[in-house]
Amino acid sequence: GSSQCIKAMLHLAMLHAMAKGKKPLIAAGRNAHKAFLNGAALLGLEVMWLYPGEGDSYLSCNITGEELEETLNTAADKPAAVYITSPDYLGNTADIAAIAKVCAKHDMLLLVDNAHGAYLRFLSESRFPIDLGADMCCSSAHKTLPVLTGGAYLHIADSISADIALQAKNSLSLFGS
Repeated sequence: GSSQCIKAMLHLAMLHAMAKGKKPLIAAGRNAHKAFLNGAALLGLEVMWLYPGEGDSYLSCNITGEELEETLNTAADKPAAVYITSPDYLGNTADIAAIAKVCAKHDMLLLVDNAHGAYLRFLSESRFPIDLGADMCCSSAHKTLPVLTGGAYLHIADSISADIALQAKNSLSLFGS
């Protein structure tokens, strides 16, 4: 399911960082799925944790564009990508459009674990991460769409360089069985 797509997104972000001569550092919400942790460890990625605001739980970890901007302005090392979970495990959605603007300003990829939000593309006003400016996202078909087994989709925005997008199949194969 989405675990494979999460790891593939991380691999693609790493390739993107290397192609741009950047350090493979990923800023990630502290509510990241275990698949994120496994993928980061397997790929040797460094993680800059983004913690929830006062009163938020680790399950929610709502990250705003403003908070991300503040964090990036004070960070010693700039991440190559930002990884968030939206919708989170409590059903809350992040302001992906605002986060995407900050990521674009700082020349970083925005990766979204959209496992619980595959339906968001089909709302009357799309709330799908790619439509809101994310560079990549994964959607789990077996959580919110009618798929019986661990089916998932890896979505890549048109803005991603063709060289990186062409590596998607290899990245998925790296973590698939």
